[in-house]
Amino acid sequence: MAKSHVGIEASENEIEAMLSILESVGKILQPMELKEIISQLPTELVSDQEKLIRFLLLVAFLDQQAESPSARMTAIRIYKIFGDDLFDKPKKSLAHLNELYTLKNDYKISPAIGRVLPRFGWFVLRVGGFLVYELMLNENMLSDKLRECSTPTEAINFLYSNPIVESILRDKAARMYISWVGHPDLGIDISDGAWDKSLFLMPVDGHVGKIFSRTGMIKTVIHERRKGKSPRWNIIIASQMRPIIQEIVNAYNKDPIMVDHGAFQVGYNCCPDNLEGICCDFCSKISCKVREKLNYPKRCVLSDYCKRNLTWRAY
Repeated sequence: MAKSHVGIEASENEIEAMLSILESVGKILQPMELKEIISQLPTELVSDQEKLIRFLLLVAFLDQQAESPSARMTAIRIYKIFGDDLFDKPKKSLAHLNELYTLKNDYKISPAIGRVLPRFGWFVLRVGGFLVYELMLNENMLSDKLRECSTPTEAINFLYSNPIVESILRDKAARMYISWVGHPDLGIDISDGAWDKSLFLMPVDGHVGKIFSRTGMIKTVIHERRKGKSPRWNIIIASQMRPIIQEIVNAYNKDPIMVDHGAFQVGYNCCPDNLEGICCDFCSKISCKVREKLNYPKRCVLSDYCKRNLTWRAY
């Protein structure tokens, strides 16, 4: 791990402007992304809040070291195979994990994980861990337990009080999950309005860290190596950047979850690591979520303020 000065820094006015833009992007795209997941589920599952939040927990379990679209589609296919037994009879589902073998090629994991563990092995550990957690809940309602928490952080701590969840659900995924089920603008709102938007913790992945670095909104970048020590020296360590980025967002009184998602979408769609097709001043992509839904000019939404510290990468 190493620390470096970001490069060109943004002014306070520029940071304020960029955070407002990212918050707006997130407010448009984040609810749509969650609806996209839910829209593919049977009505009887969507109408049952308890089952829905458990299903989203399964998605969060799978959506780590994996391609998010494949993780979400795999979770949907798991439900189609097991049905409500996934929630009502987890012991039965656990005994029939071999029935999921046909899904192994649909679940795309990180190549680094694949070198350590076969894809189906990684898959079984995550689905099995989810089912074991369901067994440990016993007759308790997960929705009730989360509703008893007074803040999103307390809800994360509740999840982590279980050793199975703590060992599988990493920090980023836990924050993402709690935002799905608890953010007041995302449709489920398990706290019934008790959790203030400003209290949510940002997931902050590499793409988010990259955007905050390339725009100069942060002063110091935490990355993998010292310059010149490795071809990957300039890759951001997102887990170390989370508190720094959260502090900036909170200082400007923005919605952390919406800023996070806006930064992710810009980082993923508009600001690639390899710089091929980067759209600072002109977008060559035929379509992407940001361009389709925001109808912005053919350039990055941050182009007027970004400092183009293009050294920093997500992966």
